[in-house]
Amino acid sequence: MRTQVQEGQNEAKPIILTMILPVVALAILLIFRQFPNTNLWISIVLYLLIDIGFLVAMFLGIRTKKIPIILFSVLANGVFFLVLSGFIFLLMVANGISEP
Repeated sequence: MRTQVQEGQNEAKPIILTMILPVVALAILLIFRQFPNTNLWISIVLYLLIDIGFLVAMFLGIRTKKIPIILFSVLANGVFFLVLSGFIFLLMVANGISEP
């Protein structure tokens, strides 16, 4: 009984992490829009940490034994990782343009 509960928790971790990370990224975007004079490196580092979180969620999802969780993890985290990486690239370009 105890192993089934632990197995269910291990299978839910990548899905929960995949659902939380986009919400956190959106919250960071909205918070930094309220303070326009903040350094861009702060938001770049925070988004890089979220990007690493998507990779961790993907690896956790791949390690499960259920095929739907593996597919969801690879597809969702892959798309979120690529979109956030592109956004980080654009932030770095903006940081490079704005600095003398």
